[in-house]
Amino acid sequence: MAMKACKACGKEISSDAKICPNCGKDQRNWFAKHKLISGILVLVILAAIGSMTNGSSDKNSTNNTQETTNTATSNKKSEQPKPTPIIVTVDKLKDDLESNALKASEMYKGKYVEVTGKLSNIDSSGEYFNIDPLNDDFALINVQCYITEEQKSIIAELKKGQKVTVVGTITDVGELLGYSIDVESIK
Repeated sequence: MAMKACKACGKEISSDAKICPNCGKDQRNWFAKHKLISGILVLVILAAIGSMTNGSSDKNSTNNTQETTNTATSNKKSEQPKPTPIIVTVDKLKDDLESNALKASEMYKGKYVEVTGKLSNIDSSGEYFNIDPLNDDFALINVQCYITEEQKSIIAELKKGQKVTVVGTITDVGELLGYSIDVESIK
């Protein structure tokens, strides 16, 4: 039989003894005496480590999913053909607006259009130009065409009164000022 010294009184006792028969002192270490608390402590530590590792992999997984989705969306946007524009004149837009502004807004706002009219005003800063109806010299309603930096050189070569066609999306419809369009191309 193997023997060991008691942790408290130092007398020799059996190495299997949990309590010293001489002094009554518990011979087990703290973890052995408190198995339940030790087990819970180990589980808490493992759970904390697991959540830290799992959290970062979830973030990486989420980021990878978002990147894949964004790439797929970008590819879809570049692969999708442009919709066929609604072909309309400024005269027609003006008539529709004067007839029923609400209906005109529902028909044209947010729509991809090809609009033809007469160049009436070119903004000196190059942010926009206006086109008026072809058959009305004193129209109050027009189409305000917002352009990009790249389109400024095209507009710089045009003259008032010249017939112009723009393709783009109507962004605003108002019964007083008419239409606003973000220009994609100028013909």
